[in-house]
Amino acid sequence: MTSKPNAISKAHPYRRASALNTQQVTAGRLVGDTCDRDWIWDREVETETHEPAFARAASAWEKQFRHLMDRSPFYAHKFREAGIGQNHLPLKEIANLPFTTKAELKEAIDEDPPFGSNLCVAPEQVKRIYQTSGTTGAPSVLALTRADMDMWTVIGARTYFATGIHDHSSVLTTFGAGPFVAGHTHFVLSRIGSRSVPVAPGDTDRVIFGLKAGLADTLLSTPSFAQYLANRLEKSEPNPKSMALSHIVTGGEPGGGVPAIRDHIQTVLGVTVTEVMGIGDIAPSLFGECPQQQGMHFCGGGHVWVELVDPDSREPMTIEGGALGELVYTHLTREAMPVVRFLGGDIVRIEGSPCACGRATFRMRVVGRLDDMFIVRGVNVYPTAILAVVGEFRPRVTGRARVIRKGPEVSILPPVPIEVEVPAAHGSDAALAAEIENAVHTRLTFRCKVELIPEATFGESGYKTKLTVTRL
Repeated sequence: MTSKPNAISKAHPYRRASALNTQQVTAGRLVGDTCDRDWIWDREVETETHEPAFARAASAWEKQFRHLMDRSPFYAHKFREAGIGQNHLPLKEIANLPFTTKAELKEAIDEDPPFGSNLCVAPEQVKRIYQTSGTTGAPSVLALTRADMDMWTVIGARTYFATGIHDHSSVLTTFGAGPFVAGHTHFVLSRIGSRSVPVAPGDTDRVIFGLKAGLADTLLSTPSFAQYLANRLEKSEPNPKSMALSHIVTGGEPGGGVPAIRDHIQTVLGVTVTEVMGIGDIAPSLFGECPQQQGMHFCGGGHVWVELVDPDSREPMTIEGGALGELVYTHLTREAMPVVRFLGGDIVRIEGSPCACGRATFRMRVVGRLDDMFIVRGVNVYPTAILAVVGEFRPRVTGRARVIRKGPEVSILPPVPIEVEVPAAHGSDAALAAEIENAVHTRLTFRCKVELIPEATFGESGYKTKLTVTRL
C-alpha cells in the first residue's frame, strides 16, 4: 500500500514518520504501507501515560458534572436518590455514583418523548438524531449537538486510523448511513481523508463487484459478513487473494478477534484483519486494534472515562493485564444525552504489556456480551467461545454457529442445543457432529447437541449473525 495524493485532513498534523521511532514506524503500519506520515492520529492523547490522561479526564469531568446537575433532571434525581447532593464530585470518587442501565435511559425517554429527561440542551440545539435497533421493544433516539457530532468524529478518527485506515486508503463500507450510529463512520472516513465506497448492508453482490473491480483496498463489515464473504469467494473465485483488498476492519459484533474466525478470513482473502468496537449510547467507535493485532486500543481519551467492574458484584477492578470484567462508561464532554457509569454489557479481557505501535492506552479483547451469556451447571459460557471451537473444523464447517435457547432463562440444562452451519456435502455428517460435541465438552466443559445446518438453510449473513436464538 503506497501513499496516494489525497489531501490529509487538517485535523491531523503532518508529521513525517522519519522523525519518529523507526521500530514503531513498522509496528504501527499495515504491511505494504510506505507513506511517510505519522501513524497515530492524536499523538499527544494516545501516547500519554496514566497520570496526564487522568488529569485531562478529571478536568473535563468537573465541567461535565456541573452540566449534569444543572441540565439533567434524570441525573439530578438519580444522584439525589443515591445521597449525592454536592455540586462537585471529583473523578477519583466516581465509583460513589450509581450505575446507569439501558432500561433506565429508555424509561427516561418514554416518560418525556421524544428526547426524555436527560436531554441536557435545548431541543433546537439537537442537530442529528440516530435510533436504536429496538430489538427488545420500541426504538429509542440518540440526540447529538454539533459539538457531540465532532466529539464522535474525533474519537472515530483515532479509532479507524489506529486500525491502519489512512488518507491513502480506499474503503468500502457496509455500514448504512442510518438510522443506526454506525452510519457516523462515513463522517469519520471523511475526516481522515480516505476514499469512501459506501454499499448498503446486506448487498453482497455490490460488495463483491466493488472488490473485484478494484474500487477498494479496505473493507468495513461485521465479522459475520467477512466470514461469509470469505466462504463465498473461496468457492466462486479461483484466486480470491488476487483482488486489491488487503485489509478488513470488523465491528458491530464480537468475533473479529477470535483466532479461528480471523485466521480463516486472512488465509482465504490474503488480508490483515483488525477490529473496532463502539457502543451506541457512548460513541459508535471507541476502541481500535492496530496492525499488531494484540487487542483494541482505547481511543476515547479526554471524552470518555472507562472503568472495569466485576460482572457479578459490580465492584471496581483495576484495568491491568489479565483482568476480566465488564466495561463501564462515563461521558466527559457530551452535551446532549450524556451518561454516567453506563453498564455496557461487554465482558472484556485486558491485554498486558505496552504495544509496539507506541500507543499507551489500554488494550482489550471482547470475550462476549452479558446478554448472550448463559450458564451451564454453574459455568458461564459465551457463544464466542463456541465459535472458536467450531471454527477449528473448517473446511467441513463454514465457521458460523448459534445456540438455541428455549426461553429467557440464563441457566440451560445440558445438552445445550447448537446449530452449526456446514457446506451441503456435510449436512448429514453424524461423525462431524459428534466430533464437535466432543471438542466443546473437552474445551468448554459442558455437553451439547449439535445439529448441522446446510448453508442454504442457515441463512445468508448480510450483516450480523445472532449468536443465540430463542425458540419456544
